[in-house]
Amino acid sequence: MKYDIAIIGAGIVGLSTAFHLSEKHGDLKIAVIDKFHTYAQGNTGKSAAGFRDVFSSDTSFKLSSSSIRFYDHVQKILGIDLGMKHVGYLFLMDNDSSVDVIQEIGKKTKIKEIDLDLLGDMGISTKVDDEIREAMGLEDIRNAYLALNAGIMEPDKIAAFYYQQCVNKKIDFFFDTTVQSLNLVPVRPINFPGEPFIWQDKFIKSINTNRGEIYADTFILATDVWTNLLTDPIGIDSHIRPKKRQLFKIKNDFISDVVGKNVLDTGSYPFTIFPKGVYIRPSPQEKTFWAGVADDIGRDFSFVEDPEAEPQFYTYNVHQVLQAYMKPFSSASVTGMWAGYYSYNTIDGNPYIFRSLNLIVATGTSGSGIMKGDAIGRIVAALYDGEEKAKLYDGMRINTADLGVKERKVEEERLVL
Repeated sequence: MKYDIAIIGAGIVGLSTAFHLSEKHGDLKIAVIDKFHTYAQGNTGKSAAGFRDVFSSDTSFKLSSSSIRFYDHVQKILGIDLGMKHVGYLFLMDNDSSVDVIQEIGKKTKIKEIDLDLLGDMGISTKVDDEIREAMGLEDIRNAYLALNAGIMEPDKIAAFYYQQCVNKKIDFFFDTTVQSLNLVPVRPINFPGEPFIWQDKFIKSINTNRGEIYADTFILATDVWTNLLTDPIGIDSHIRPKKRQLFKIKNDFISDVVGKNVLDTGSYPFTIFPKGVYIRPSPQEKTFWAGVADDIGRDFSFVEDPEAEPQFYTYNVHQVLQAYMKPFSSASVTGMWAGYYSYNTIDGNPYIFRSLNLIVATGTSGSGIMKGDAIGRIVAALYDGEEKAKLYDGMRINTADLGVKERKVEEERLVL
């Protein structure tokens, strides 16, 4: 099995990359390989399924805003339902430093301040009980801002769009195919045991899989938190660490009543972020909220193949913050839960997209892979072509080297959720 390009990973980044490469090069023979039985079964399908262009770094803003515009084009102009609903992101602030960050971001995208009196109609209390303030260190909500170019989506539908486009372009898919290793060989072999030696030029000739060896001229890793398992053995640093993330589906009569209400003229309850990073994501069709938090210190970097959500984590962490600001949540019950991973860039929170030998690595999305997926695919395609700049959907351009390693030039992202 020999290809021009072999893409490992059929999540949003792998699918977007395959699509944009085939758009630019219709004659390329491309394969997409994934360990699961179909596409988008890894962390793409385990995400909070939200989108926003509210990011502190200009790089993250460009990647997300251009991707959102492309998804809007697909849904509104092409008429393909992606499950996108611009319900907004509501940021509830308890200190001036958070307000400063949001106001600075407001110079780039549509954000409006919300009157705190309106929060009462949403079941949100701006005042924290004295006992809770003393015990948990929570503070009163002082400001509320609604990001308008944000909302909820259905990752499986976005992935299905890319997948169908790839099938139409005759891209080969290998599902239920586990990549076991990257085969590093010398450019000029001498057929001596132990090569490649340090003085030999090297390249990746093929990959070993449970279905046999697959050869390609270029390999692309869109393997999320599994990237290290393939790059570490050959001494390539992917620059990411795994961070477990959990989501809990919660429900009671109050939630069933309020989740679909047009409370802030956004069509339904917005995706809402409380102090301490706890958030609720509306699911109007299910009449539930999904609750989660981006917990960092205290959450280790361990990795297991099938992570499980921890009921006690919800009870003693997420639930405590929710009921402090929303008394009706005190009686909410968990009706479902799941866990996945962020491929976490611990340095600046932005993706890594770089070339090493004939390998291109696209990872480190830090939980925002879906909302940046289209732009990342375009950048990988530009890097494959050796272009200095990648043209994003909305016409913005970004230096391909900026998201690399040696000439990296990005600002630290301060809003990782």
